[in-house]
Amino acid sequence: MISAREVAAAALLSLPRATPSRLRTIISVCGGSTSAVSAIRDGSIFELSPLTPIDVIGGWQRNIDIAYEAARLVLERRGTRVLIYDDVDWPIMSSADSMPTMLFAEGDGFEVLTRPRIAVVGTRQPTPHGAADAREIGCHLADAGAVVVSGLAYGIDARAHDGAIRANGLTIGVAGTGLDIPYPAGNTDLWAGVRAHGIIVGENAFGTLPSKQIFPVRNRIIAGLVSAVVIVEAAARGGAMHTAKAALALGLPIYAVPGSRRNPMAEGCNQLIADGAIPLIDPVDIALAISNASVSCRPVTLKQTALCALTSDARTVFLALGGEPASLEQVVSRTNLALAEAAGATRELERAGRLTRSRGRLWPM
Repeated sequence: MISAREVAAAALLSLPRATPSRLRTIISVCGGSTSAVSAIRDGSIFELSPLTPIDVIGGWQRNIDIAYEAARLVLERRGTRVLIYDDVDWPIMSSADSMPTMLFAEGDGFEVLTRPRIAVVGTRQPTPHGAADAREIGCHLADAGAVVVSGLAYGIDARAHDGAIRANGLTIGVAGTGLDIPYPAGNTDLWAGVRAHGIIVGENAFGTLPSKQIFPVRNRIIAGLVSAVVIVEAAARGGAMHTAKAALALGLPIYAVPGSRRNPMAEGCNQLIADGAIPLIDPVDIALAISNASVSCRPVTLKQTALCALTSDARTVFLALGGEPASLEQVVSRTNLALAEAAGATRELERAGRLTRSRGRLWPM
């Protein structure tokens, strides 16, 4: 049952130029979202909120009735909840004026609001190693009792959510669009999975389409929801670094997975570590950021064949890779194996789950 308080909050959130600080002010001075709607309707808001420009309030007054009815209909139809900054279960841990005043929320796992929460973010174009790390970290966090928070994007975000889901844990997706517009479109199934294992939250009105300006703003919500941030792979610039910057401004600990200096997707992580972030060497270590967490986590990756169970050629190829990707030609030059022998060894490693092919290279796993 959607409360009048939530309908009023949703109506306020959809008003033109209703910034978080303005909404926080009028809700505070009016004594709640329903009283704020009444004050806008009867015009007393002009006296109660003198710092808000008159043209803004005038626009609110003209739109409030339509906004209220539209909010009631969509909330009832979708079963959406509205979280408000003065709720006892308000999940944003910061009181900064830049943080949202209200959030739309949908899903089956609202217990996420009472659990420790850790963000896992990174590039949309991860290496196979980065993708595997993100999924494994998501699994370990879920096993440790934490909620995995990420941005529903391709790449690291999707793998982190997936890790939590595979571990039958809880996760929060932070949307940069309206909750009725899954983005990216190819992640529709992921959105459904996150809803089934937690909630999706966002501050944008229904119908809000993706834009370049929205996503950096969205990232501050990710930082505001959590007690620590894990960066798995990130270029020197991008959304993950925006999230890290927001987290640093809030005084949160930053964990970064170190990577090769030859990997451009590790440049951001390596720079964060140089600047004082905590190197995350083993996914289990992040459990130490969670109070009363169990660190006896099960990995999400498939059981890997021990090297001693492989043929001599396969062991030679795996060791020659040295943990880094390489072409088949490079493997041949490093091992002195014939091309056919090296190719056969790589196929054996693939079947054993110790190697994958991506971007024209062989990646040891």
